[in-house]
Amino acid sequence: MMRLMAISQTKTVEARPARMDRNRLALRRGISLALLCWVFPGSSWAQNHENLGPDRQVPASQSDHDATAAGVQRVLEGLDPAPELWEAEAAADAMSARIKAWANAYLKAPGVAGADLGGWADPDAKVTWQVLPAADDGQGWAHHVGTKTISGDWDLATADLQARAGDVWQHLGFHIEEVLASDPDHQAAHVRFHAMARAHGRRASLHSVWRMSWKRQGEDWLWSDAQEVRAETLWVPTPNDPAWVDRTARVLPAGLYEDQFRPGLNHWRQRLDAELGIGLLGHQGIAIADVNGDGLEDVYLCEPGGLPNRLLLHQPDGSTVDASKALQVDVLDYTSSALFVDLDQDGDRDLVLATGQGVVVLENRPGQAFRRTYTHAGSDCTSLAAADIDQDGDLDLYVCRYASPYESDGLPFPYHDAENGAANWLLVNQGDGTFEEQAEAWGLGTSAQRFSFAAAFEDYDNDGDQDLYVANDFGRNALYRRDAEGFREIAATAGVEDLAAGMGVTWGDWNRDGWMDLYVSNMDSNAGQRISRMGPFLPGADAPERAHYFGHARGSSTLLGSPEGVFQDHTMASGARHSLWAWGGLSLDCDLDGNLDLMVPNGFVTGQGPRDL
Repeated sequence: MMRLMAISQTKTVEARPARMDRNRLALRRGISLALLCWVFPGSSWAQNHENLGPDRQVPASQSDHDATAAGVQRVLEGLDPAPELWEAEAAADAMSARIKAWANAYLKAPGVAGADLGGWADPDAKVTWQVLPAADDGQGWAHHVGTKTISGDWDLATADLQARAGDVWQHLGFHIEEVLASDPDHQAAHVRFHAMARAHGRRASLHSVWRMSWKRQGEDWLWSDAQEVRAETLWVPTPNDPAWVDRTARVLPAGLYEDQFRPGLNHWRQRLDAELGIGLLGHQGIAIADVNGDGLEDVYLCEPGGLPNRLLLHQPDGSTVDASKALQVDVLDYTSSALFVDLDQDGDRDLVLATGQGVVVLENRPGQAFRRTYTHAGSDCTSLAAADIDQDGDLDLYVCRYASPYESDGLPFPYHDAENGAANWLLVNQGDGTFEEQAEAWGLGTSAQRFSFAAAFEDYDNDGDQDLYVANDFGRNALYRRDAEGFREIAATAGVEDLAAGMGVTWGDWNRDGWMDLYVSNMDSNAGQRISRMGPFLPGADAPERAHYFGHARGSSTLLGSPEGVFQDHTMASGARHSLWAWGGLSLDCDLDGNLDLMVPNGFVTGQGPRDL
């Protein structure tokens, strides 16, 4: 069972003046600088910290404190971006403001704003766009990809583009992925658009990528050229409602939603002692299984420390009953992950929890409360995976651990390839209700002291035993292949190190060739993608090194398996990399068409907004 961690927030973009003085730009870029410090450490940073040890504890003395402060200062000194980078980012701001203004006007009146571009485009501007068929009369899902290109003026282009989804537009967003050129009078960029619309009795999700150019006219910018390089539309047979509807408040027992879940983390942080484990990021997962054997799936919800975890039993009418207290699983410890698995081979699902104090096993006793049977003490647990690794007939547990730089004393060194995290555990089932930690003995100690967020077992090489993939934050991931001697770490030779901000992993045969593929959830940073592809970034670095830094910000990865055991990186062509700030992933067939789809929770901590979950 795959653990999902969900933090969903929405980033809003505000229109800004085309010209900004350097003081205001420097102020605005403070947050970007912090992000770059996290994701793109410069070569001087790496040199300064080359010999730092793995100790991640709080300084014990004033001298240690001073040394730590000096280290932070060296980090900051290594982050002096070339002026050209910030100039290009200022250009990206100007382009964003222009697109934002047009998008707002278009959403208010699509036909008017789409047809009357006198205030937006140069009179001699040319447009090249791709032709997409309109929605057909079918009742199922439909996916259209542009294959034919047409060139003309804005009037022709907007009429054709408008036909893609009719007049009812509900959302129009964009991201500037790459600044192609910028000087005081001309700008060019790759821009990714995404929109939601309703027409012809169906809903549509539209996506396209444009190469757009602007030229200055006084204090304003006008489009001078636009070329659509990719276009696709997904039609969904739900004319009035989204394909997915939030029924949380309706499904949860009366009062539980309003009393515990709706208030949010800020509410509880103001009321509960911080030592209980009320974190900022909401690193809590869920587990789903038929706990009581009635044929209906039940849900276990993990919570921050001080709030009780909840077991919701599914009722025939679609509602749920809170059985947490009655079954004694209303745990108050900080809980990051849960797993329902049959550990004692009695036919029902036991409950395993990753808590702030370690791993807890609770035995399922039908008709009675769960009973705690085992505890493996230790901090920093993030997620769980289960498989019979020794093939003795019972399930063993793999535990990911993470020295959090957000909520504890962890500090990854170096940020982009850290190996000073917490050691992961392999808890081997002894068949008598106890477990033994045997990671080193099984070969899982190699590359296992990183910042691990998620792991998933799968027999990717079709040899009859379970292999293991581990997604790590702040660096490269690990693939452990099971062989006669145990596990062997082969991520580099298999082409799946995916050196990035790994936060989730799921297996699935997406191309249906009989070999399992990988989807790794990573951070998707448009600013990082723009900056890492600019010439002044990392001066002197060779192409592979620059590609590595771009990969750290490019988004989630799609890696296709093969009979040779070497994976092919299809991230850029898969269409699944733009998962925003992804925290997990799950393979499933959402539309029941026989093909695997992906569900990816995403987002980061922002202010409250109508689109925040």
